[in-house]
Amino acid sequence: RPGVTSMHPPLTLENHPLCRDVVIALKRCHRDASWWGRSFGACNEQKWALDQCLKKQKLFKARANAEKGREERDRLRRRVEKYGHATVNGEFKGK
Repeated sequence: RPGVTSMHPPLTLENHPLCRDVVIALKRCHRDASWWGRSFGACNEQKWALDQCLKKQKLFKARANAEKGREERDRLRRRVEKYGHATVNGEFKGK
């Protein structure tokens, strides 16, 4: 269904440090709103804010992981240039 978002991941503060305030706001809304209120959109604003924050966090992590990957490839490339080989699973590969 277009426009319908899926469930969010488990909302532990350790796993979402960039979204801490938004997670707390959503949990507080779920605590304070009645079941009927939650069912009819009382916490929608907090949920939408959480969705946006989690998207930003995902992009932040992806960029950080890409940078780590570039650094690792550069490190291995320098090793091959220096020693003429690299190791894969403990075995020498290359020249």
